[in-house]
Amino acid sequence: MENTNLNTDSNIVSDIVSNTESTAQAAYHDQSRFSIRCFDFLIALLMLIISSPFMLYGYLKSAFSLNSAFETVYIHGLDHKSIGLKQFSYTGWLKKLPVLFNLLSGEISVLGSEQKFALLKEDAHADTNLEQLATDRLTTDKSSADKQATTSSSNGLANKETVKAPKKIYPIKPGLTSIEQMNAATGLRFEVDPRSLGKAHSSLARYLLALVRLVIVLAVTRIAFNKPSRNNPEICVFGIKLDNWTMAQLLNQVLQQCQRKPQPMQHYAFVNADCLNISTQDESYRQCLQQTQHIFADGIGVRLACLSKAKALQDNLNGTDMFPRLCQLAATNNLSIFLLGGRPGVAKAAANNMQQRYPKLNIAGCHSGYFNSEASSEDNQGVIDTINESNADILLVAMGAPKQELWLAANKQRLTCSIGIGVGGLFDFYANRIKRAPLWLRQMGFEWSYRLLQEPKRMWKRYIIGNPSFLFRVWRENRQLKKQHNHPHTPWTTRATADANLTKMQLQTELNKATSKNREVPQFDAKQANLRRAMFNLNRHLGRGAKRLFDILVSSSLLVLLLPFLVCIALLIRCESKGAVLFSQPRAGLNNKPFTMWKFRSMYQDAEQRLATLNHSNEMDGGIIFKIKNDPRITIVGRVIRKASIDELPQLWNVLKGDMSLVGPRPALVSEVKQYKLHHRNRLTIKPGITCIWQVSGRSTIPFEQQVELDIDYIYQQSFSADLLLLLKTIPAVIFARGAY
Repeated sequence: MENTNLNTDSNIVSDIVSNTESTAQAAYHDQSRFSIRCFDFLIALLMLIISSPFMLYGYLKSAFSLNSAFETVYIHGLDHKSIGLKQFSYTGWLKKLPVLFNLLSGEISVLGSEQKFALLKEDAHADTNLEQLATDRLTTDKSSADKQATTSSSNGLANKETVKAPKKIYPIKPGLTSIEQMNAATGLRFEVDPRSLGKAHSSLARYLLALVRLVIVLAVTRIAFNKPSRNNPEICVFGIKLDNWTMAQLLNQVLQQCQRKPQPMQHYAFVNADCLNISTQDESYRQCLQQTQHIFADGIGVRLACLSKAKALQDNLNGTDMFPRLCQLAATNNLSIFLLGGRPGVAKAAANNMQQRYPKLNIAGCHSGYFNSEASSEDNQGVIDTINESNADILLVAMGAPKQELWLAANKQRLTCSIGIGVGGLFDFYANRIKRAPLWLRQMGFEWSYRLLQEPKRMWKRYIIGNPSFLFRVWRENRQLKKQHNHPHTPWTTRATADANLTKMQLQTELNKATSKNREVPQFDAKQANLRRAMFNLNRHLGRGAKRLFDILVSSSLLVLLLPFLVCIALLIRCESKGAVLFSQPRAGLNNKPFTMWKFRSMYQDAEQRLATLNHSNEMDGGIIFKIKNDPRITIVGRVIRKASIDELPQLWNVLKGDMSLVGPRPALVSEVKQYKLHHRNRLTIKPGITCIWQVSGRSTIPFEQQVELDIDYIYQQSFSADLLLLLKTIPAVIFARGAY
């Protein structure tokens, strides 16, 4: 009885201590969450102040070009609620700027969980309800398990071991950026570890450090390199073809090969910057890699090399990351693995550790890498017999490069395994001999620095000298290939296969030949051409932006100033004849896109019906445009406002909307465009306007063909100064009514 009371008292004390610790942990988390929220608020406020001019531009662009300025995209948020992210309606660089208001209101965070989108708000609620049911069920199971553990401990069944309550998981908001985004940039998308995000949100210091890591990674992989292509199944570096796969594709391929039992054995290899450096000096190793079935890129150095070629790798594939996933795959699908390599006892220790993690894992056998690996030696044949007798499906060889690849290539005809993979020194990691770099360091691509600190004597040459040498070789290869591709006499088939067929010496030889043959031939300067093209595009975009801004300012100002005068004109029109004051008509706009053009009505209501009886009186050459001086369809007020071009003033609204510009070819009727020849359609390549060259050069007295030529001439000489000059010339043309009827 006394012991029971003591156990009960100790349980009560432990409960009090755990409750106190959980309360303190919750208070600490609340404090961290508040400090992170303050940081997010300040960042959002600062970014809104800086981006306010761009925000205004995006709003006006969306409001005038589309029906609504904003659109809403729903994502999953906290407390099983959906969040509506605001975006501008138009498509452009500034489209997602309004999301800063969601950041300011606290609905999202700068760094948070990955955004999960829902098509509709109702769908988001439905999905979150399912998540709530799953969470409730998980909570119920945990609570029942806790009750059972408490009951067992009270009955004296657990005297030495106590059941630890699971740590409380605090929800984290969706973020503008995420850990998954950083993992994708460095090829670690397969590393799904929610603890990384939890640690980042455990304090403001860790939160800021995670953001710094993210900024560094994105700056190196996105800003420092051109936008890479992500659809390359193979990428060639130093003449070695690298398979651009994901970790899931690799494991799926391993499973398929083991089920097929191919003969001879399939050879896979992982190569890093050091391996590729060796391949440029060791021809036998180079040929071995070129004959390997699949080669995968490992390390930030190879990833940067591929980015320099404007090609992006999907995942960072290496034996160390693959090994636990391969063991899980083997345990699930009843496959066996043989471990060959490392010091004596290391492979066995790694096998024992993995079998503890995956009890169903079948390790067919282990053998150290210290044996006579000569192909003709009895020791080597004995190792091969041991592997074959084990009936292993997968052989992992950890002898280091290039020895492991050369051994697999030399003996694959005698091995009965389905797949042989060179995995470097991974057995040391999983035998707990060498500690691997933490995930946050691997996310930045600096795992090599951790290895260097652990083994400086063995690794200094590989990293301190090898990494810069590799990057220099990549730069030299890219430069030589670029010159080779730009050679004017090189056929396209040679250019397409140059990366795969040319070694470093061949590239240098071909470059020397090309230089000697073309010393006297003027070379095309691609850099200068690209610079001129970029300057031309920049000037064109700036000119269009200035013209649009000028149109908005002038049209809005004139509409406000002329509003009383426009009302008076409208009353005069209404007093003379019944019908609408304004006349709308579909016209052909930019790229023949129809829009509704507005004018003051200057004709009687039945003008369109009477047009058929007047076609024979058309005084305009060409027959496309209808014009006669004494048109009986025009009213008295209409004749005055047409003479003074007052009927065109409502088109200022079309200018403000963006359908028209102040200066440009006059918008044609849709029926007229159908009669256009191909040459006439050139006038539709820019936005139509209220005035242009032929409007100030005689207006209706100019034949149609000459009008087209003047409009096309304006297209090639348009500029901001030319538009101002045409607007000034329009004033006397309107006052004196030259050619107007």
